[in-house]
Amino acid sequence: MIEKLNRVFEKLPPEHRDIMREAFTILIEEVINAVIKDNERIWQSIEKIWQTMKEGFERQEKENERIWQAIKEGFERQAKENQRIWQAIEELRKDMKEGFERQAQENKKIWQNIERIWQSIEKLENTMKEGFEKQAKENEKIWQAIKEGFERQEKENQRIWQAIEELRKDMKEGFERQAQENEKIWQAIEKTNERLDKLILAFEKAEKRNEQTRKQVGVLTDNFGYLLEDRAIRTLPKLLKERYGFEITEPLRRDFIEINGKYIEVNIYGKARKNDEEFIIIGEAKTRINNKAIIGFLEKCNNFEGKQFRIMIGYLITPKIKQILENNNIIFINSYELEL
Repeated sequence: MIEKLNRVFEKLPPEHRDIMREAFTILIEEVINAVIKDNERIWQSIEKIWQTMKEGFERQEKENERIWQAIKEGFERQAKENQRIWQAIEELRKDMKEGFERQAQENKKIWQNIERIWQSIEKLENTMKEGFEKQAKENEKIWQAIKEGFERQEKENQRIWQAIEELRKDMKEGFERQAQENEKIWQAIEKTNERLDKLILAFEKAEKRNEQTRKQVGVLTDNFGYLLEDRAIRTLPKLLKERYGFEITEPLRRDFIEINGKYIEVNIYGKARKNDEEFIIIGEAKTRINNKAIIGFLEKCNNFEGKQFRIMIGYLITPKIKQILENNNIIFINSYELEL
């Protein structure tokens, strides 16, 4: 390259050759110096870049160490967590196994109960069949018993209705418990209900056959009730005076008593005096005295103000009914204590 430049300079006029060579030499020196300075800046920049990269690599290495440490600790925690998870899974498997075993035992008991229910239904069918046959015979006896005396029939009817009420209650409670069982048991219950529907249908047919008997018995019951009231109205003034010291001030009667614009039907009503105190005599005659009759009588008594002397007259009561009457300050008088 220098030789080429010298050949160029040789072609110049002599008077300009040295000047151009000197100028070009100065230019080259300046260029070289500028290049050198640029190279220094470049190397300085490269040095800074290397320093920055070095620091970055050092920071990255430290960061990597922290990351690997965090990963290591995370894997350790995960390993412990996995251990707890597997323990929980094992316990769950154990609980599920025990639960299935208990369920199997429970299902066994349930099916045993269903078997017993079916057996009970079979017995119930036989019992009801026998009961219907006995009822047909019993109806004949009832008519004969009515002719012989209403007192014996009333006592027998009370036991019959009590038994029927208990049977209905037991059947209702049984169905309510059965309704809580699972789907398979429901299928068994459906079959049970079909058979019970047939039994109920048979019972309803028997009820229709006995309806006329009950209506006729009801008529007789009303007649006996009126008879008791008539005997009580005639006999009570004397009985109340001799036994309880009452003087009748308003004759006893069967009547509708007006209270606050409402008429209250009273079987036995009157007024009496005892030890200078006024009492309302209020009574009721029933061929059969039960809880329902007592509640109705007490509701009727609550319509009257003032001191009351309460009386219920009937043929026969149980010790339980007698205790209920005493607890409510109601005097019971047997029908045989009344004059005919």
